Amino acid sequence: IVFIFSGSHKHLLLEIFNSAKRPFFSSTQALHLIEIDKEKYREYIRRIFSERKRKIDKESTDFILEWTKIHTYYTQALCNKIFTQNISIIKIDHVYLACDSILKEQETMFFQYRNLLTSSQWNLLKAIAKEGKVYQPTGIEFVGKYNLGNPSSVRRSLAALENKEMVFKETNKATGYFQVYDCFLSRWLER
Repeated sequence: IVFIFSGSHKHLLLEIFNSAKRPFFSSTQALHLIEIDKEKYREYIRRIFSERKRKIDKESTDFILEWTKIHTYYTQALCNKIFTQNISIIKIDHVYLACDSILKEQETMFFQYRNLLTSSQWNLLKAIAKEGKVYQPTGIEFVGKYNLGNPSSVRRSLAALENKEMVFKETNKATGYFQVYDCFLSRWLER
């Protein structure tokens, strides 16, 4: 019997299989998947649109991949939104409209997030979104740029945001960084 466990919440998967307190401890072989190559993803998107009698230019596909951070769920959601516009020749303006539409649809939920967080947590979340990736969240430069208070309160807010799965720490690189979990929320906060 073969099982494949996958998900975008890497810390949960690691906890299930790497914690001695869990029943699946050391029972699997881990395989880390990297992001899809941008060039291959671009060609895939263009091919899928073409097979359905739609044309999308390189500028549009590049923007889609950049805006969704090459994350499959968000890329597919945006492409689906564009596809449902029923336009045969898709230009960058159509992509912008689809992005705005997605953010508008989710705005109510995003405002609810605001109500669930303290002002310190919300300000930190916005700052991380604006930066995209934050390597030193308690560093003087970052804290000062966004008026986040003192490093110890940033540390507490960051821990709370991680616990609420609003941000995550990517640690596969030589130096880790923090990023907002939800790409659409991140794009909305950037505005």
